[in-house]
Amino acid sequence: MQKIILMSTIVIYTCLFALQGVAKTSLLLGGFDQNANATVELTADKLTISESDGSARFEGNVIVGQGDIRIAADLVIVTYSETGEIDKLSASGGVTVATANESAESKFAEYSLKNRTLIMSGDVVFSQGKILMSAKSLQIDLDTGAAIIEGQVKTILSTGSN
Repeated sequence: MQKIILMSTIVIYTCLFALQGVAKTSLLLGGFDQNANATVELTADKLTISESDGSARFEGNVIVGQGDIRIAADLVIVTYSETGEIDKLSASGGVTVATANESAESKFAEYSLKNRTLIMSGDVVFSQGKILMSAKSLQIDLDTGAAIIEGQVKTILSTGSN
């Protein structure tokens, strides 16, 4: 009987760990609902402009602000559309994205102003109130606030006054 219980426990834990690798969670993130027409402000230690590919490279202590969203990173590359509008921001190196109610950290992030998405990857850690999550990637639709969190998703839900 003990062998059956032991084997059942091993099978259940094996299945749980296998599912953890392909976990996918959906979540609604209202704090990342951003005004697409808000002015984008960037500060950095260094700016390099490339006319050949239509990009700007901001390096060192980069801070990006648009409305209530703040992005901090070591490097941000701004890509412009053919019309001269900002198309997307690609951030790397200690990326932090924050609003008044939510924050997320990762190795890389891509903020598409055109598609209205924020995609973060590489050791993502996300917090919203008493919710703390970690995963391999986080994708947020900024128009709806809908989010998909994938890859070894771990969630901690704090209860009580902690």
